[in-house]
Amino acid sequence: MSEFTIRPWRKEDRPRLMTLWQDAFGDDTDYIEKFFSLFLRPDACIVAEAEGQAVSAMYVLDGPVLFPPAGKSLSTAYTYALATDPAWRDRGIGTAVYKACVRAALERADAACVLPASPELYAFYEKASGCIPVSSVREAVFARDEIPAADRTAAPISVGEYYLRRKAVLRGQPYTVLTADLFALESYHIQRFGGGLFSVDGDIAVVEMDGPTCRIVELLAPEGDWMGVLGAIAERFPAERYLVRSPLFCPGPGRARPFVMAAVRPGSALSGGSDLWWGFAFD
Repeated sequence: MSEFTIRPWRKEDRPRLMTLWQDAFGDDTDYIEKFFSLFLRPDACIVAEAEGQAVSAMYVLDGPVLFPPAGKSLSTAYTYALATDPAWRDRGIGTAVYKACVRAALERADAACVLPASPELYAFYEKASGCIPVSSVREAVFARDEIPAADRTAAPISVGEYYLRRKAVLRGQPYTVLTADLFALESYHIQRFGGGLFSVDGDIAVVEMDGPTCRIVELLAPEGDWMGVLGAIAERFPAERYLVRSPLFCPGPGRARPFVMAAVRPGSALSGGSDLWWGFAFD
């Protein structure tokens, strides 16, 4: 195997970080620059260097704060966007970068969290770091003709109002709250691609548009009227299909699946299989 070195990123790596990200995820320059402006601090990225350049990179962000039903809140560091040059894959380089990120994350937080991009990656992260699922999500997908006509209205609400209502709905349940920087990036995504924060007769939802798909990435309907909320959103956002996520403790259709994983410090209150509601997140 070719020699490589794991190290913190340096300023001269920035153009290479942009290239690695674009090759791995296909995002445009404006989005990546927004991410860099919010998060690319001296301790925010670890790279693998080979033949004089970064060939793999991953980011360690200050993650959401976890609020268990009882006890004190827990801090997280979020490992994000592992990208390896295609010419250097399958050599253990990405795994080495990820392990270094987890070590760095656990030096500054109670839990090192990651959201796998696809189902097969859950096994990879578990093997690489001992991560276990700590958050679950109920998820359903609907075609437009499966959604009833709207009999309610989706009304836009402010960030402040959304968070007050969210806190009230989630009181007594395990849930997370985004940092200001994480929410700033989420808001930027919503503004660029369409969507917003909405109330439907007291139920609340975060809506993002993703091409032909309308993603309701957080739907909090404690009385279980999913379809009424979905009808109101579909009236406002015509799309080919609708992906809907909500907590396990809110009634509704769809199948439960693991969501966020975490490696935790010894003695942490987090445990595998938790129905901790992560809410809207990078994925």
